[in-house]
Amino acid sequence: MRVLVFGATGFAGRHLVEALRLADHSVCSVAHRNPSASPDASVEHARCDIRDADGVEALLTSFEPDAIVNLAGLASPPAAHRHPAEAFEINVLGPAHLLEAAARRERSPRVLIVSSSEVYGHVAPEEFPLTEEARLAPDSIYGASKASVDGMTRAFVAAKGLDAICVRPFNHTGPGQSADFVCADFATQLAEISLQRRAPLLEVGNLDVTRDFTDVRDIARGYVALLEKGRPGEVYNLCSGRAVLLRGMVEELCAISGVSPEIRTAAERWRPADAPAYWGSAAKAEAELGWTASIPWRRTLEDLYRDCLERIR
Repeated sequence: MRVLVFGATGFAGRHLVEALRLADHSVCSVAHRNPSASPDASVEHARCDIRDADGVEALLTSFEPDAIVNLAGLASPPAAHRHPAEAFEINVLGPAHLLEAAARRERSPRVLIVSSSEVYGHVAPEEFPLTEEARLAPDSIYGASKASVDGMTRAFVAAKGLDAICVRPFNHTGPGQSADFVCADFATQLAEISLQRRAPLLEVGNLDVTRDFTDVRDIARGYVALLEKGRPGEVYNLCSGRAVLLRGMVEELCAISGVSPEIRTAAERWRPADAPAYWGSAAKAEAELGWTASIPWRRTLEDLYRDCLERIR
């Protein structure tokens, strides 16, 4: 397949481009700023802001993709909380331009829209693990923007016959992640302590919550499987199905880094809508795509820590 990847220079985007290349798909990496050069000459590069409807239309005409993946967006819930209008402009209006342009093609490409598990919001304990049939009740600006694009994608399938799929990934981490996200934040702080760039003090938020973490490389494989085998109009969870206590994750990272810092709670690191527990079921993806999260959690944390260490060095 010829695949356009919007948001290809972001955290998950870089891993997806690599996964597509390894699966022998032709890739055009799309970034809204000047695209980065790739050591692989088989990967094409383009510059396009997904909020620019004319630019999106021109890019689809030029590349003529068989499939499109949208990873462009404001990916940080705290950033969306600070800038709600921008979050909806990028996370909803941008994908609307993409879906509309795809629907206008004479040969409509398959479109994979990346939503988020944040669309589920706070959930009663008896509702876990979350399946695709769970009600959508987002309680954050970010989650609300993703719920909007989630519903819009399925509406395009019903109203315009578009070959589109929606995926709801749960938390994912791994090499290359920004310190704006919890696992990479802790790994970065510990790497700085190890290199004596920081006092032996680890600042944390609420550690008594559980989250469903998956390695980003497994998530990227899942996106490829969805392009190859997913059913149009369907929505799929991608997750490990494993509830990880953040306090335990910190202990593992400390063991990996070999440092024993003082751990101090910082009020500014608490999210305003922190659910005490959150994990999902990827049974549908396993049954229909043959996909499961296969990379061990310890290896994910080791690779993340090594990456943070090298970047600081």
